[in-house]
Amino acid sequence: MDAPLTPDADLQDWSGFKRGEHVTLQHSAGTQLRGVLDMRTDDASVVWIQLNDGGGRRLVHRSDGYRLRRG
Repeated sequence: MDAPLTPDADLQDWSGFKRGEHVTLQHSAGTQLRGVLDMRTDDASVVWIQLNDGGGRRLVHRSDGYRLRRG
């Protein structure tokens, strides 16, 4: 059974992040993704990250358990 979704109030606001910024996505389980923010939806609920070192492009939703930070 899937884990329940976190209420929106607990989700990080990604609206301040802009295309072209170097970012790190840190998952609550310890996984870390680094790259450049390639695209963001208008409501900032989804970002596409171009991963470093040729890792491809990854789509991440705010409710996926990641915290987004610059650098």
